[in-house]
Amino acid sequence: MTTLAIGLAVPLAWGQAQQGLGGSGGLGAGSFGPFDAEFPAGGDGIAKPKLEEKQSPGAPVPANAPFTLYGWVQAEAAGAKGRTLLGGFATADGKAPAWFLALSDGKPAVLAGDTLITGGKALAAGQWAFMAASFDGSNIRLYVDGKEVGSGVARTPAAMAQIQLAPRRSRTATFVPSDAIAFAGRLAGFSAVPRALVRDEVKNLIGAKPVIDLINFENGAPTWPVQVRQMYGQVAPQDPWTRPKAKTGFSAPVAKPVVETPALAPKANGEWVLGAWKLVEAPKVAAGPVALSQPGFDAKSWYSATVPGTVLTTLVDRGVYPDPDYGLNNLAIPESLNKQDYWYRTEFTVPADQAGKRLMLSLNGVNYQADVWLNGQKLGSMKGAFIRGRFDVTGIAKPGQPNALAIRVSPPPRPGIPHEESLTSAVGENGGIMALDGPTFVASEGWDWIPSVRDRNTGLWRNVTLHASGDLRLGDTQIVTSLPRNDGSQADITVTVPISNLSDKAISASVTASFGEVTVTKQASIPAGGGTVILSPAEFAQLSVKNPKLWWPNGYGEPTLHDMKVSVAANGQTSDTRDIRFGIREVTYELSLMDQKGALRRVEVDLTDAKGRGEMIVDVSHEGIRKVPDGWAASLYPGAENSPAVKPVDAAGLSPHLLIKVNGVRIAARGGNWGTDDWRKRVARERLEPYFRLHREAHVNVIRNWVGQNTQEEFFELADEYGLMVLNDFWASTQDYQLEPQDVPLFMANAADTVRRYRNHPSIVLWFGRNEGVPQPILNEALADLIRTEDGTRHYTGASNRVNLSGSGPYNYREPETYFTEHAPGFSVELGTPSFPTIEALKATMPETELWPISDSWAYHDWHQTGNGAVQTFMDAMAIKFGAATSLEDFERKAQMLNYEGYRAIFEGMNAGLWTKHSGRMLWMTQPAWPSTMWQILTHDYDTHGAFYGVKKASEPVHAQLDLPDHRITLVNNTRTPLKGLTLVTKVRSVLGKPLSDRTDRLDIADGAVIHPFTLDLKDVLATEKLVLVSLALTDGAGTVLSRNDYWVAADAPAHQRLNELPAVPVGLSAKGTVGSNGEVAWNVTLTNQGAAPALLAKLTPQKADGTRILPAYLSDNYITLLPGETRQVTVTYPAAVAGADTPKLAVRGWNIQPASTPVTITP
Repeated sequence: MTTLAIGLAVPLAWGQAQQGLGGSGGLGAGSFGPFDAEFPAGGDGIAKPKLEEKQSPGAPVPANAPFTLYGWVQAEAAGAKGRTLLGGFATADGKAPAWFLALSDGKPAVLAGDTLITGGKALAAGQWAFMAASFDGSNIRLYVDGKEVGSGVARTPAAMAQIQLAPRRSRTATFVPSDAIAFAGRLAGFSAVPRALVRDEVKNLIGAKPVIDLINFENGAPTWPVQVRQMYGQVAPQDPWTRPKAKTGFSAPVAKPVVETPALAPKANGEWVLGAWKLVEAPKVAAGPVALSQPGFDAKSWYSATVPGTVLTTLVDRGVYPDPDYGLNNLAIPESLNKQDYWYRTEFTVPADQAGKRLMLSLNGVNYQADVWLNGQKLGSMKGAFIRGRFDVTGIAKPGQPNALAIRVSPPPRPGIPHEESLTSAVGENGGIMALDGPTFVASEGWDWIPSVRDRNTGLWRNVTLHASGDLRLGDTQIVTSLPRNDGSQADITVTVPISNLSDKAISASVTASFGEVTVTKQASIPAGGGTVILSPAEFAQLSVKNPKLWWPNGYGEPTLHDMKVSVAANGQTSDTRDIRFGIREVTYELSLMDQKGALRRVEVDLTDAKGRGEMIVDVSHEGIRKVPDGWAASLYPGAENSPAVKPVDAAGLSPHLLIKVNGVRIAARGGNWGTDDWRKRVARERLEPYFRLHREAHVNVIRNWVGQNTQEEFFELADEYGLMVLNDFWASTQDYQLEPQDVPLFMANAADTVRRYRNHPSIVLWFGRNEGVPQPILNEALADLIRTEDGTRHYTGASNRVNLSGSGPYNYREPETYFTEHAPGFSVELGTPSFPTIEALKATMPETELWPISDSWAYHDWHQTGNGAVQTFMDAMAIKFGAATSLEDFERKAQMLNYEGYRAIFEGMNAGLWTKHSGRMLWMTQPAWPSTMWQILTHDYDTHGAFYGVKKASEPVHAQLDLPDHRITLVNNTRTPLKGLTLVTKVRSVLGKPLSDRTDRLDIADGAVIHPFTLDLKDVLATEKLVLVSLALTDGAGTVLSRNDYWVAADAPAHQRLNELPAVPVGLSAKGTVGSNGEVAWNVTLTNQGAAPALLAKLTPQKADGTRILPAYLSDNYITLLPGETRQVTVTYPAAVAGADTPKLAVRGWNIQPASTPVTITP
């Protein structure tokens, strides 16, 4: 099929009329062209017609079909050695050139099948030459400027009916030889006709040389487009018959005990957190704001509010509505919650000893808009969920007396219309009109991983604080760390301290920063209004720290953090202090950037160095983003290639994709996306920490703050502590799908506060302007400028995919081998597949009546029938490989097989091409925002299923794996330590455990390296057995197991059904536990296959005495495959408080394992 400029498809066949492709002046129907195009050296080729995804050209051009190729050629440079393809056709299978006009060592040439004809002189740089080649089915002739310069006999293969102009070798143009030289220059009037023109006809085509100024050349490196279409969600409520239904009604609301909080609780020296909040719906209040904000107002009838928290959280906590996490309870909560305002109110007494101090009230996060009143006076307003509302209340707040604070909170103005997913309704749109509102929780309108949140997360979702200082008040200090030596033996620390002077005259101040054994003080005069003081190594040698303890991503070292105290004093008295936690680390970026001459350069960029030099390095404007082979790339600013902050590196097959380096070490970025930590923004540290710990346990090292929905202190603090790099989005979503934020100044105000607030967190390594696309130019350029001025040490790119990154998806089930061969090349930020939870987690999610057969409650909890995550391919694979499920228990057992195998393959596919084809791979998603059946490696209640342990296995520090589909053995050393004297034992067994082959290999592997020692030949054994088990065990010189990995390898998909032949086998369990000083219980577990056949996917479940799960629990391994007689050791840890006082037990089940459990004795 051919795609016209407007995107319509028309039939295409060689020799037929090419509507929309131009003609050739009567030279024959079915001609291609003429085309005018220019090609920077680093740009991409152009294919005509351009085919949309999943389209293919029409019927191929027959072998030995007559043709003529012709056009004007202007080369940018002369005499390049090697072969350059100018324009022509690829073979029908897309694997080789069929026939092309070309240059050979700079000389005119034609390539026809295996025949290369050259002639004439090498083309002069910048000069036009008219080239043509005609083929009559046997004889081929080459012409330059109308003269025949070469001829011969040729045979041409069948060709794809798509003309290729200046093609480059890429994943979509594999027909280009790997040693071909990319053409840089222009083609004018380039055409192909389906017959052989004779000499006079060729002469008649020449005409006048092209006049560049009169031709609109299509560029092989076009700039990034602006948005041209958009979606705004549901336009009307869905038909009632499509809404989800259940046999069991809604749960009854259950009120939680009110947690009493003090009205003013000390947080730090000179700072307090406000508590004792009350909440009411604004329409229920007759009194005005002046009365509401006076001490003594009667608010006894108001709800005791959960703050931090949303309105809905309070209403659920107080028993007004049922828990929306469960079943279809969300349908019992009205949409009217997002269409009214609310009042929050508290009374507090400022300590009397704060009289004479400057007092500042901070609202640290309100969604979406707030009007703030204190003691009858309006302090002001704030707007946007991610900005701090800071109000000077000196003179309004009365120390030693009661004070009343009233806050009117308004929801986002465009809440949209919800879509409720069921088995009969489609998945619905992702978000909608709320995207116009910009800095808010845009996902709360409803996405394909959460339903709509009824209040759209309206409320005081962050705390409110009061801060006291003198006339000098500290702002958001920035701490910049750099490593001037490659060995990390020195760190330079620069501290930039903004200070507000609230008096009307200059003040002589002492500014002090201290951390560890370092203390520096600087004297400065702070003018009225304020100023900035910089503490740098140039002034203070102590700020050049020798042998610092560095912050490392998970798996590469400890994520060491340091505590700095910054203070400002005047007249010998401390005016203000701040405590700041930071990490010493430096991030650099390897990526491909286009220079001003159009060349694509592979470079490593040190933006921290550039910041110190005041240099602009990377141009991420729409004009700076250019199409290149295998994607898009940003550009270098003029002269940036000469900066010491830019170093050339070998592309090593990764171009144009990003590679992140921390402290000079390449990081294999493995991790996933957090759509939101919790769909109702219940984000207390104690609630979030188990999720972060589970991510660390899974050996991932990067997470993404998708569309900025997790932008709060706890998220970044925990990422710092657990060594998880953060790719941080702002609040705009998909280009050409979502609406673009309407209020750019509002967006930028929230963005500026976000950057200043969180820039000291070492976990943040990258800023994204928009999810899956570049923000509109005015916003993209403003964000780029903001990051450069307020951060300057991290890369900003407008798009979360495609620009120096891979495209997104797929999101539905794909066969495991495709993650090695097809999907997610380079650095992929989104790649997903269904991920069904444990049966226990599902039972905790919905009533028993909805568990089986598959019900609307499944669909409501994201078991999608349509859309990106449609489960049909998952269901089909299950039926083909294992047989259709007959019960919930059978379904879950088979789903965990697919989970484990698929998620392991995603990261093993990355491992197989690490540093040559891949540098990063991130799941959509790792974090569930609510009880979900889709896209997760753990569940909302901290349970972990097959997907989690598949990821954990593939991402382990030292890993042995079997690549697919070629059965190559790969070893990965993710550590910074070289390993020598390793032993790899490879066993192949029949389905029933019969030995088929064994081998032992001695191996060494460098730090951060990947090796492929051999390929396992399974062809013959699969021909007879159809399915075998392959077991890999890697040990070090002391015999310590570094990696174990087991595979069920089938001759084809149906051959997996041989696993159904396995008998149920007993697995022996023993476990002993101890209580540690840290309040955690640790079990040492031994499990042994006591049967005669392999035991597949032994699933261990720590349980309380009553048989319910112990959560969270951290297992060193799970879903374990054991050969007959094999024993495995596993550790289990969990907080003692979650298990109760009675004797716990450990249960086991699996694919073919006799369910069993054993009590676990705990000793102090």
